[in-house]
Formats: sequence, structure tokens, C-alpha cells
Amino acid sequence: LTYSGTVPQASHTISADLTVLPLGTKVKISDVIYTVEDMGSGVDGTKIDIFYSSHSDAWAHGMQQAEVYLIEQQEIIEES
Repeated sequence: LTYSGTVPQASHTISADLTVLPLGTKVKISDVIYTVEDMGSGVDGTKIDIFYSSHSDAWAHGMQQAEVYLIEQQEIIEES
């Protein structure tokens, strides 16, 4: 399960630095709209991690630079 409690899905789920892109935020990368559903140790600042259904698919994609377009930003709600 992801940090948000969802089952990750290919072409949908990404991990991000939650101080930059909070959970639920939607972004568009190469004509695919992704939703921030997870966080991870390798995602810091402007780096994100795209979920793939197999290790070989992720490996084939590799590390790339891409333009990321904000579709819908979720607010960070702090509890006191």
C-alpha cells in the first residue's frame, strides 16, 4: 500500500516530496495524469518516482528529466 493507503497503479501513482506536492495532487507528465499517493526516501525536492507495474518497465524507463504540469494542487492541512 502507498502512504495514502491506496494500492499503487501504473500510469496513475507517483511518489513525491510531500512538502512540494502534497498527497492527492495531480500532475501531467508526457500526456499522462498522475496522482501523488506516496512518499519515499529517494524523492526530495523536485524529484518524483513513477510507479510501474513491473521492475523491468521501471528499469526500461530509467531516470529522466521531464516537464511536470500541475493539474490540481492539494492543500497541506496541519493538525494541532
